[in-house]
Amino acid sequence: MRRNDRGFSLLEALAGMLLLALCFGALMHAAGASMALGLRSEGYTQASLWASGLLDRVFVADFPTEGIHRGDFDDEYHWTMQVSSPPEEAAVRTSTPLHLYRVELTVEWKEGGQPVSARFVTLRTVSTRPADTPAPAVQGDA
Repeated sequence: MRRNDRGFSLLEALAGMLLLALCFGALMHAAGASMALGLRSEGYTQASLWASGLLDRVFVADFPTEGIHRGDFDDEYHWTMQVSSPPEEAAVRTSTPLHLYRVELTVEWKEGGQPVSARFVTLRTVSTRPADTPAPAVQGDA
């Protein structure tokens, strides 16, 4: 029997095992990072759903006054909404009495003891409210 017909040497086997261990370690690192991103995205998804519900309600059921409003969705998620209107020179003149509002909503919560926030900004147009109708406050104002 010739020497080349015996199989792999000990050095070749060790090199193969080392390469396999490195590949396995890289795969485990990628899987761990994927799980961490999945957990983090859960918080952002929940914040997005809370924000969407609040922004859908604003100017439909509630007519907020300009300024800063605060509230809580639950024990974990809190919101701050700033309602403002653009300067008069930036307003578009139309035959229908419309008013443009800029709504900036920030949702805050904690992940792993660290504060996290997501910011949502939108523009809303509404028919001009009669002057004698008082503006009710957004539910949850503090």
